[in-house]
Amino acid sequence: MALRSVPHRPTTVRPAARAARVTALFLIGSLPLASAASAAGGSHAPIVIQKDSDFSSCQCVVSGAGTTASPYVIGPWSINNAGGTAVLVDGTNLTKSLVLSNLTIAGNSRPTARGIVLRNVNPAGAQGITATVGGAQTSIQTTGIGITVQGSSYVTLDGAGASTQGPGIGGGGAGRINRSSEGAIDVEGSSHVTVRGWQLSANGADNAPDWVGLDPGAAHWGVGGVRLFSVTYSTIDHNAANNDTDISYALFASSHDAVTANTADYPFTSNVMVADGSAYDTVAGNQFGTADFIGILIADPLPGSAALALYGPTHDVTVQGNYDHSDGPTGNEIKAGEAPAFLGGIVVLNGTYGNSILGNRVHSAGGGIVWAQAVPDSTSAIGVAAAPPLVHCNVTASEGGGGVGNLNGNVWSGNVVNAQDPCIPTQ
Repeated sequence: MALRSVPHRPTTVRPAARAARVTALFLIGSLPLASAASAAGGSHAPIVIQKDSDFSSCQCVVSGAGTTASPYVIGPWSINNAGGTAVLVDGTNLTKSLVLSNLTIAGNSRPTARGIVLRNVNPAGAQGITATVGGAQTSIQTTGIGITVQGSSYVTLDGAGASTQGPGIGGGGAGRINRSSEGAIDVEGSSHVTVRGWQLSANGADNAPDWVGLDPGAAHWGVGGVRLFSVTYSTIDHNAANNDTDISYALFASSHDAVTANTADYPFTSNVMVADGSAYDTVAGNQFGTADFIGILIADPLPGSAALALYGPTHDVTVQGNYDHSDGPTGNEIKAGEAPAFLGGIVVLNGTYGNSILGNRVHSAGGGIVWAQAVPDSTSAIGVAAAPPLVHCNVTASEGGGGVGNLNGNVWSGNVVNAQDPCIPTQ
């Protein structure tokens, strides 16, 4: 399957260094800089940066020298009704650093449209130029996907809204990505990416969740709030997701990543999903509520599924210190048979192993902490047994951890819960 696929602190400049900088600026030539006055709130055509000379020809750079200490700043600009990609940065041949700052992008509502695309920036884990997208005045509305990062590393997406008082965003404003038909932020085949400080609302569409094979394709799960697909050593931190479909924060085939200090509410289907060969990830210090079905889901596909063969098992995920509450389906969802029988607040599903569920507060319908296995049902609207009744403590699959008799090596400890499955040790 093909993948869908800090700012520097100012430093004192000594005279010699100042002279060297002036010389360097002279040598890079007369890069035409759009005036800050004209850029503020001004409109601009779609921007494509694929080689260093594009910084000049685009007439989009407002300030900066292109160095890591003084990156080229592009924005603020308004790029509306582009019909395709509003801003494309391909780092394959770039040697200059950049910041996409406080862009306003709207009206690119086709499913194939993209707000901002970064690809091949510091590919294959290299660390050279810096690329940052963000600013509290960033507004990306009604695109297909708000921001896409592909084949890149050491990229920062910072909506500048991270709360200093607790999870989520603060009251001083944050970059916004809203009403994108497929999802807000999609990161694929990348590493060392930071997604921080964004308000993400009403992104994605109701797809057809694959509860049997957990096929991670967008036809089943979409992008929702933030999706990491084949991503390593990256962080989703201090964001606020509201009413994003299908999942607020999803990790597929992704390892050594962290989902920390975020808030999320009202997703269809869950606020967090870690699946399809993801390992050594951390979900910690978040505040989640009102997921339609499941608050936090750690899952393997069922044995024999194509995704299990392709990506391998999910294992050694740590879920710690989260507050998850008020999850559960609506009456209409139950009537329509859309609620899977493994409902719960924090659910460990199928043969996934070696996971640690530690010190969480959980108060959700269908059970606080759950260990279960999906039951295929060809007569069900969702392909698996639907609730009611709940089907928990029925795990027969094991991908490791000493087998089912050892709870697949999964550990639940120190959680404060309204209910728990009897097969889980008393908390």
